[in-house]
Amino acid sequence: MKKRGIFSGIILIGFGTYFLLERFLLFPSFHTWSTLLFIIGIAFLGQAFIGKDYSAILSGVVFTGVGVHFHLSSRLSSWPDDISVLTLIIALGLFLQYVKTKQALLPTILLFALSFIFLFSHPLQQAVTSVTFDSLIHIWPLAFILLGLYLLFVKKG
Repeated sequence: MKKRGIFSGIILIGFGTYFLLERFLLFPSFHTWSTLLFIIGIAFLGQAFIGKDYSAILSGVVFTGVGVHFHLSSRLSSWPDDISVLTLIIALGLFLQYVKTKQALLPTILLFALSFIFLFSHPLQQAVTSVTFDSLIHIWPLAFILLGLYLLFVKKG
């Protein structure tokens, strides 16, 4: 019961603070759905680290990261606003979960690599304009399919 109270308590405090600040018109630029995602993410992280429920780490990092991402992308023109940031957020969540549980290292490494490829593919593509590189960028989903098939049918344990 105590573990469930951590998540619920943080959600109630976060949402109450959000709506109170909205009522008094304080910090109007933070009255968005991405702030609510951030609050939910903090609640999951509180559940994970205070309540020692490490399965909530990934959810917490994803909700918090997506909330922060949308705040930053709406305020900073230089902030990347594509799939690379989202894959990086998920990879970070998997890494933090791996640190606590020692599980899912391979997907963590693959998502970090994929997010860096996504982050730097446009500058790299502009620097190297070869047909081979251009073709590889467009068929990367096949790597997901092949890796998934390998994990499902070949690798046991």
